[in-house]
Amino acid sequence: MAAAAALVGLQAEANCSICLEGLRDPVTMECGHNFCRSCIQRSWAHLEDRFPCPVCRHPCQERPVLSLFCEEHVEVLCPLCSRTPEHQGHLVRPVGEAAADHRQRLGAHVEPLKRRVADAHSLVAAQDRKLLELRELVPRQRLDLASEFRQLSRAVDGEQEAVVARLVQEEQDIQEQLGVNITAFSDHICELRGLLQEVTERSVLPGARLLSGIGGVLGRCERLKCPDVYSFQLRRERCSLPPQPSALQKIIQKFREDVTLDPETAHPNLLVSEDRKSVTFARSRQLFPPRAQRFCTEPAVLGSVGFASGGRYWEGRVGGAAWAVGVCADSASRTGAGRLEGQRRLWTLGLRGGDCEARGPGGAVPLELKEEPGGIGVYLDYELGAISFYSWKDRSHIHSFTDKFSEILKPYFSIGCYTQPLTICAVRDY
Repeated sequence: MAAAAALVGLQAEANCSICLEGLRDPVTMECGHNFCRSCIQRSWAHLEDRFPCPVCRHPCQERPVLSLFCEEHVEVLCPLCSRTPEHQGHLVRPVGEAAADHRQRLGAHVEPLKRRVADAHSLVAAQDRKLLELRELVPRQRLDLASEFRQLSRAVDGEQEAVVARLVQEEQDIQEQLGVNITAFSDHICELRGLLQEVTERSVLPGARLLSGIGGVLGRCERLKCPDVYSFQLRRERCSLPPQPSALQKIIQKFREDVTLDPETAHPNLLVSEDRKSVTFARSRQLFPPRAQRFCTEPAVLGSVGFASGGRYWEGRVGGAAWAVGVCADSASRTGAGRLEGQRRLWTLGLRGGDCEARGPGGAVPLELKEEPGGIGVYLDYELGAISFYSWKDRSHIHSFTDKFSEILKPYFSIGCYTQPLTICAVRDY
């Protein structure tokens, strides 16, 4: 409908308002209406001073009218508007001149538009790369999540087994103690009965016989002591899971520790590097003055700084068939004394004869590793009473100890002969 109306309006403007036919030698009035030159001249033939428009009666001051075409039939247009009477006072110029000016202005936009097209193509290419990146990141994150959930499941199963084992062991210890206590009460009852019978029988004897040996009987009555009642309180076991990779990243960023070695504690067969970041096993023993803090029976060395609070994380590169890393109480014996299970405050993870094991005060726990870890990350949470070990390659959890700490703890490192140097490395971000 709008197009039809516009077409009708265009046709009306192309017709002379006097003869109602197509414009011939058209002229335009100041008011903007168009007529054939001959038609408007005939319309004004009898007028001398006022020349009204035949359509709107707008007065024209002069008889001459503006031709839409010059003598060369070049159309002229107003560069500012297309309507009158607002057209009064505006300049007109030939179409060719106007077209040349606008062609120049359009040409100035060609190169910027080309650059914008190129930029848009670059943005589209960047978005395509982002799409490819997204398609790579999502499966990778799925794998990471699946791996983390598997590790969490293994950690939950391991923690459940450890907690149940501790609970069963505590039950056995309590049962054993209760059994001992019940036996003591049974013996005491037998002793009471025997003494009661003897006192009853002696009390009816004649004077001389009653007095014979009366001191011993009275003494036993006076010395008689009832066994103590054994009471217990079952320890409340709680689930204590090691940090998983998502939480470990925050732990690493917050608790990373710059660990160095203490040469004063190194075994005589161990060589500590000048920067105190690496230790190597040497076949020939070095001559050191005797020191109480030096290891004498095991090829081990401690860290320079001890910890008595907070969380700490460090990593060491290892290799070979005999090594161990972990945490040791600063007060632990280093001369070979106190090596009975449960007497030495030492928690480590390492290889012995190529077999992986975690060793703590309660003994050794054999472990199976799918691949060589290349190194071990150690996380100590003093208040929580937890020591966790992680693979250096993928930060997967290997094993954890739980205990109660009240002494200063230091990083512990041990290597055997035919073993690569053990190096404390800078903790990597994820």
